[in-house]
Amino acid sequence: MYCCRRWIMAKAKNKIRVNFCGENAREVTGSMTHIVMSNHEILLECGLYQSNSPREDYKVNSQKFPFKVRDIDYIFLSHAHIDHSGLIPKLYAQGCKAKIICAKGTKDLFKVLALDSAYIINRDCEFLNKKYKMKASPFYTEDDVYTALKYVQEYEYGELVQLADDISVRFVPSGHIIAAAQIELWLTEGNQTKKILYTGDLGNSIPKYYVTPFEPVQKANLAICESTYSDAIRQVTKKDRTTDLWKINTVVKEVCQDKNGKVLFPTFSLDRTQNMLTFLYDMFGHDENFKVPILLDSPLASKLTGTYLKLLKGEDRKRLEDALIWNNVTIVDTYEDSQSWQRMKKPMIILAASGFMQAGRSRSWAKTILPDSKSHIIFIGFATDGSLSGKLRQAKTKTITIDGKAYANRCGITTLHSFSSHIQHDEMLKYYSEIICEKICLVHGEYKSKCAFGKELQEEINKKNKTNKVVVANKSTSLLI
Repeated sequence: MYCCRRWIMAKAKNKIRVNFCGENAREVTGSMTHIVMSNHEILLECGLYQSNSPREDYKVNSQKFPFKVRDIDYIFLSHAHIDHSGLIPKLYAQGCKAKIICAKGTKDLFKVLALDSAYIINRDCEFLNKKYKMKASPFYTEDDVYTALKYVQEYEYGELVQLADDISVRFVPSGHIIAAAQIELWLTEGNQTKKILYTGDLGNSIPKYYVTPFEPVQKANLAICESTYSDAIRQVTKKDRTTDLWKINTVVKEVCQDKNGKVLFPTFSLDRTQNMLTFLYDMFGHDENFKVPILLDSPLASKLTGTYLKLLKGEDRKRLEDALIWNNVTIVDTYEDSQSWQRMKKPMIILAASGFMQAGRSRSWAKTILPDSKSHIIFIGFATDGSLSGKLRQAKTKTITIDGKAYANRCGITTLHSFSSHIQHDEMLKYYSEIICEKICLVHGEYKSKCAFGKELQEEINKKNKTNKVVVANKSTSLLI
């Protein structure tokens, strides 16, 4: 039966309560789940809420936690993306002393992203105070990031770790990004041990560089599962990846070599930048006649690429090193250098963050490239409808307004879907319907799509004569196991 449970706070003997208190209960951001045992309180992640509005982000992220911060004993983190980790320093700003438990490699990535987040939070507060006459103050600082880092404990994939008499954990590759993991959590209450599977964000079967392939988990009492791309309309295959790589090759040659134009890839700093740089090297790195400059124009992506080199070993490390030392590649450090490149009338390829183009150098590059009919923007990642990236994909108008100024909309636009880091609908349906469990709770998805997928998943489970119950989470959902 397709069902939903309301948040009931009363304690039950020998039961574990799971409260879906984060924004990921109803959206694709702000991951946080609160688990209450008789002897411990646990968080599954503590992520930053991210929208297209600094004002809305501040309103959500600065609000009081729905639990006592000092009562939290453990925080389990599936991966470093800021919508999963970005509110962790706020906990330590308020006196938290919980151990942060994650897969090996996550700490170094979290450090880079959290420090960048602290900078952005401070900058956004200054903006809000100036524009809206607010009295916004940062809910954490760099010092709080460094405090949180002292509590991080990392473990290898597949290592079964007993953290306390009643808590054990194991990390299983999720296939999402480097160091990302599903979390298997064994919790003992009274004389009963219950297992929670938390998928975090799952990758798909399309090959990616620098990512340990996804491994399925077979059993749990409760499976908490992401549903980012649960919409059945959205499905990509390995054939789509081959086609998309051909499209990139074709656009680059036509724009940069035939028209002397520019190609901009708005990219996410973590994972997408490193993968796309490697794909470009695979395409053109061995062609001595290919002289087009390739710019890595994102300070955050550059820092994270350095972290990749620290984490990678063997063939993976050599592959990324080869791409970085390619003569065509230039790492653009300063804003002034970026502006200088933007003024140049010559062909080039630019990898610039952010992927949503809401901030960062990709937004600045858009002002140069949009009016140029010889140039092109290639989108390779998800974007919300309200972001600049989302608007450009849908734009049918002759002008686009950026930062209060109208720009002619003349450049070419290509949108590719096969580079997603998330599991797709069909794979999701197959995996979740095969897990042996009592309940499957869907989180981290747009609510309408999540509800439709929940019904479809329940039907698939019923066809297999299984008794799993599908729960579609919202922010009032609470489960007892």
